Amino acid sequence: MNLWEMADFLKKNGVINAINLDGGGSSTFVKNGALASYPSDHCVPENRWRCARAVSTVLCVHPRRCEVNCSKHGRCVSGRCECERGWSGETCERAECETEGCGRHGICTQDGCVCDAGWTGHKCSQECPSGRYGDGCNQTCTCLRGTCHPVHGLCTCPPGFTGNMCENVCPLGSFGSSCSELCNCSDSCFCDPQSGHCNASITPETNTTLRSWLIIVISLLLLFLFLSLSLHLLSFCRSSSLSSVVDRPYSYVPLHDINGSIAEGEAGKTRADSDSEDEVWTPHSVR
Repeated sequence: MNLWEMADFLKKNGVINAINLDGGGSSTFVKNGALASYPSDHCVPENRWRCARAVSTVLCVHPRRCEVNCSKHGRCVSGRCECERGWSGETCERAECETEGCGRHGICTQDGCVCDAGWTGHKCSQECPSGRYGDGCNQTCTCLRGTCHPVHGLCTCPPGFTGNMCENVCPLGSFGSSCSELCNCSDSCFCDPQSGHCNASITPETNTTLRSWLIIVISLLLLFLFLSLSLHLLSFCRSSSLSSVVDRPYSYVPLHDINGSIAEGEAGKTRADSDSEDEVWTPHSVR
């Protein structure tokens, strides 16, 4: 086998660079996959011509390389591409989602499947795990009870609870999912907020809180009514007193002297007729 034949053999096996060791010297004859230079010998028996030199020792500079660096989606191992997850082909040039698809909850890109908010997995076929939601399932749910929606994170409360984080028990008199059912209990008994069963014991905290609010509201209403009634009565009394004093007519009553005689002035005079200190004006009384 001469050097030309050896070069073809090496190139077919993916050797990019190689040299021939010959008599202590060396010559590069394969460079970047092409025959670059090669030593030759004088032909026998006609030494005027040069003939291909037989192979003595060949040194491969490096093992087989992978083409195009495995498309940047894999690593080269012994001349073969080991592709990253989601990629295939001899040079990892093909996204698997192009053939397999990303289902109804994702789109295929050059980087593989990109899942919609609330979905994950190789083909975007799995919902976010419990307690997570959003793009890439990177958000943490805040629900104290129940579950949260994998897309937007809104809480779905179990029966008997309500609130943005399911933090509140159903108000007294209601029960069930979203506290939408009304209790149907006799004797004003409360019902269980989850099942609606009557005669259920109410937790002291809830019962005490409700009673406290009722007492406060009733007390404020009574105080308001008392103040309103007091102000109304006071206003009425004042208006009645002023009306009786201003609107009544006056008459002249003569005073008697010590001996019982009538003081100067005649009865029946009006107030404008005399300014005597012995005269007294009194409200006219109807007989």
